[in-house]
Amino acid sequence: MKKEKRLTKSEKKALKGPVKPAADQHIHCIACGRHLDTHEFDGGGAATAKVLYCQHGSGFPSCTACTAVSQALLDEHDRTNQPVKPAAAWH
Repeated sequence: MKKEKRLTKSEKKALKGPVKPAADQHIHCIACGRHLDTHEFDGGGAATAKVLYCQHGSGFPSCTACTAVSQALLDEHDRTNQPVKPAAAWH
């Protein structure tokens, strides 16, 4: 009897789709370090935070005001293959 073909890690990840931060996570913007609550990621015109993705598919939280700076950090991460250098967290 032949084994059933298993999905690769990237195929499983693609099936899940974009991941919204969990309610129990402590989330900070990678550009400015501001604390972000999960309700800030909700869709619509009132969203004040979003998740940006690098070329590898990993998600990083960002304030909508910091999108350009956050994207620059992710571009550097993609270009150098080094970990993202987030700002120090503050509340």
